[in-house]
Amino acid sequence: MHIPDGYLGPLTYGVMYAVTVPFWAVASWKMNRTLKAKQAPYLAIGAAFSFVIMMFNIPIFGGTTGHATGATLIAILIGPWAGVIAVSVALIIQALLFGDGGITAIGANCFNMAIAGVFVGYGVYRLL
Repeated sequence: MHIPDGYLGPLTYGVMYAVTVPFWAVASWKMNRTLKAKQAPYLAIGAAFSFVIMMFNIPIFGGTTGHATGATLIAILIGPWAGVIAVSVALIIQALLFGDGGITAIGANCFNMAIAGVFVGYGVYRLL
């Protein structure tokens, strides 16, 4: 579920941006060094897949909804750092164009779904 605008206070969303931006910087740096030109379409397809799969909401207990993000699959296919960028791009587009999640909460949403989702899912995959 995306965190909407006004749900988090300025201190919380400021901290979440401060935590998320270094992950974006490292992911960009690593992708610049490791992602080959032939793999760039996979990154775009991963972001598009994440965007589409997030559109299918499932009702969950408590009167809210949840959805898949595709973060683990993207991390397995193109790597965890590329997964961070792909899912982040999908989340930012959803916040800016569709109002799905707030602009002030982009840092928190990206941390929850694009960073934690990618690395936890990828870690479990590698462990298994």
